[in-house]
Formats: sequence, C-alpha cells, structure tokens
Amino acid sequence: MIRLEISVEAMKKEIEESRNQVTTTLGNLQTERSTWKETLLTMKDASITALDTAIQETKTQVQEELNVLATEKERRNKELQESVKIPEVVLFSARRPKSDTPTSGQTVIFTEITLNKGDAYNKENGVFTAPYTGVYTFNVQFCVRPGHYFAFVFMANDKPFKISQINKSSTSKFSCHSFDAMTIVNKNENVKIKIIYSSSSGSTLSENDSSYWNTFSGSFIQAI
Repeated sequence: MIRLEISVEAMKKEIEESRNQVTTTLGNLQTERSTWKETLLTMKDASITALDTAIQETKTQVQEELNVLATEKERRNKELQESVKIPEVVLFSARRPKSDTPTSGQTVIFTEITLNKGDAYNKENGVFTAPYTGVYTFNVQFCVRPGHYFAFVFMANDKPFKISQINKSSTSKFSCHSFDAMTIVNKNENVKIKIIYSSSSGSTLSENDSSYWNTFSGSFIQAI
C-alpha cells in the first residue's frame, strides 16, 4: 500500500514537471512568435518605405527628364518658327558722308537717314546689319570734284564683293557716279563702303541739298 502511494506521488510529480515544461515551452513559443511578428512588421514597414522612396525618386527623375524634353521641344519649335518666319521689308537709304575727304581704310559713314525700314542701317558707324540671310542689293553714289580720285569697295562681313574707282581729271566737269552691287549676306553679318585709296589734297566729295547727294542704299531681295 505504501509502495503504491509512493508510486502515485512520483507519477504526480512527473506529471507536474511535464506540465511545467509544456507551459514554459508554450510561453517561449509565444514570446518567440511575438518577436518574429514584430520583426516581420518592421521588415514590412522598411520594405514599404524603401519602395515608396524608390517610387518617388523614379517619379522625380521621370519628371526632370520630361522637363528637359519639354524645354528642348520649345527651343526647337522656336527655331522652326524663326526659320519659316516670313521676312519683313528691309530697305534703307542714307546720305551726307561724315567726311568729304575720304581717306585710305576709312568706312564711309552716311550720317543722315532718309529711309530705314527694318532699322538695319546704323548712321553712327556706316554699317548695315542684315536681319535675315538672303540676297541683298546695294547702291552707292558719289559726287566728285574735278581733279580728285579714289577707289572704294563694297564689303560684306569684311570681305569685298565689288571694287570700283572714280578718277576725275582736273579739266573734267563735276559729276556724280552711281554703282550697284548684289550679294548674299548671312543673318547678323554687316555691309559697308570702305575706301581703298584716295587723293589727299582738298575736299573730294561735294553735296547740294537741292541738286545732288552722296548716298548709300540697300534692300533685301529674297530669303535663301
């Protein structure tokens, strides 16, 4: 009987120990489960944050590229509009040279503008600046006193496109001489009349408001 009671007590103790072990194990499992849950939630939040950041960076990069493309498109459209723009009338005429005694290397400056459609001629320096690329025609008239001579050149962007001269003998009469020239001028290039050489004694050119003028004129003919 006593042995039976001892055995029962031993079994109860083993059962109690087993129950405690199971309870401890379940508690550890619960703790580990909570830890893994927190870890997974943290990883999930980090992944979502990283994904959101990547998406935002991609959107920003795409927007920047779209802005660049839009700017380039606007630039090209502007260039296209400029290229197909119908040129306006370009026409000028000026008179009264700043000096009546031309000297070698001098640009002849016609100081009084009678017509300047397009504002391309500058009376301060005697230079015509082409507003469009195309064909232009120019004319210069010099009224020269007897006994004087000089040679001059039509210059386009500092390159000659026509050279002429006037030589009045001392016995010849006073007269005016007109010269025409045509050339292709690129946009923003300049055209001027430049003296090559000249007689150096006394006044060479003469002008009368009511009878004869020294003039420089030009006009735009056709775009190319």
